[in-house]
Amino acid sequence: MENSLTKILRTIICSIAALLLTFALVAAAADMDGVMMSAGKMMMMKAGHPATPMDHEVVMSDGTTVEVDGTVKSRNGTEFHLQDGEMIMMDGHLMKGGKAVSMSHREP
Repeated sequence: MENSLTKILRTIICSIAALLLTFALVAAAADMDGVMMSAGKMMMMKAGHPATPMDHEVVMSDGTTVEVDGTVKSRNGTEFHLQDGEMIMMDGHLMKGGKAVSMSHREP
């Protein structure tokens, strides 16, 4: 009897943890505004989804500049071109495959 109760409690706890993780991921995606290279075109991103084609240079809050052709110029002078699937968040962080990537380790 106690073993069954333990299994039920474990299932409930795991379910609650999964729900909390899902809510956290949804909240994180909602904050994912920026620009992204998608199929060779720069797109403005809203809540983690392509919203409109990028039609002008965008300056991020950290001073990083992203041009319509995908050229990224960081405040420290690093310059590179975004590849498909790479995204620059509005705070200037580079994301690749949903994970943060350091711009200083990015090859031009």
